[in-house]
Amino acid sequence: MTSTLERIAQLAPEPTSLDGEWSRETLTRIVHSDQPARRRGRRRLVALAAAGGLALGTGVAVAADVDPLALVREQILGFTEQPNTTGNGVGALGDAELVASFERLDGKVFSLWLVPTESGAVCSASAGTQPGRPVTTDQLEYGCGGEVLTHEDPDRHAPLLRSEQLGGFFDELDGPMVYGVAPYEAATSVRVTAGDAVRTLPIRRDSHGFGSALPEAAGLDAVTLTFLDAGGTVLGTRQWVAPRG
Repeated sequence: MTSTLERIAQLAPEPTSLDGEWSRETLTRIVHSDQPARRRGRRRLVALAAAGGLALGTGVAVAADVDPLALVREQILGFTEQPNTTGNGVGALGDAELVASFERLDGKVFSLWLVPTESGAVCSASAGTQPGRPVTTDQLEYGCGGEVLTHEDPDRHAPLLRSEQLGGFFDELDGPMVYGVAPYEAATSVRVTAGDAVRTLPIRRDSHGFGSALPEAAGLDAVTLTFLDAGGTVLGTRQWVAPRG
């Protein structure tokens, strides 16, 4: 089984001629862009932060009382104002919304945020931190639009047009996990079936996001997600396949 970093490297796009050093980008570990995100400051391999909390370089630490939602919005706003990025033309930004934040099996905390846009384009950010540590600008990886691998077929790419395309099921050396955005407005929980194990996760009201480490799914090729409303009625079922390689 390949490591998380190796998996992300395999999913990364080719570097652009404008920025040879900036050769990889991921939004929640599986997002690809024809024009990789460029953020202010040094160029980096952004896959590292999405892989689970590796701080990239030293950077400037953010005070513990800084709201990570405000920080995410500020960084994506700066990204949309730069020329030649996938953030051009997305229009006004809304407030950032937390999709999921959970401790992985290796002890690091993975977090994913969405930022609504006037045009409907999907902008998001991810970070990995040590438990109890604040998010810093150097840990954030972010962008808008691009492409994603599909949940049902990780060999197939699709344009990132809806927030529910983000996330997926990943069985990596640092532990299986599942996260994403519910495709049903009325959904309040999602039942995750991993082999003989069943777990129910809450769905956030703001971003409609969910996520968790999933140790019971180790070695599995796929999990089944059943979305439920407040009364327990099944709204729909999805099977998410883990990328392999």
